Amino acid sequence: MDQWAKLTTVMGEVQANLLAGFLAGEGIRVKFRTHVPHSVYPIMADGLAEVQVMVPTEDLPRAVEALTAYHSHDSSETEEA
Repeated sequence: MDQWAKLTTVMGEVQANLLAGFLAGEGIRVKFRTHVPHSVYPIMADGLAEVQVMVPTEDLPRAVEALTAYHSHDSSETEEA
């Protein structure tokens, strides 16, 4: 049975899916943990739309590196704009 660790928390399912797609491209499996049922319209108030991005514990160090690269790529695009 896999052990999962929290990589990060993002706001909303869209951000979670973007990050999951990036991590999948790096060969890292992802699952989400949230308190909002998928059938409910996402609410952004009071952290209700927070989604925890979980990765297998053994992949956590590689996922942290990938997340750092993901964020540095985002910030370099913002600076160029």
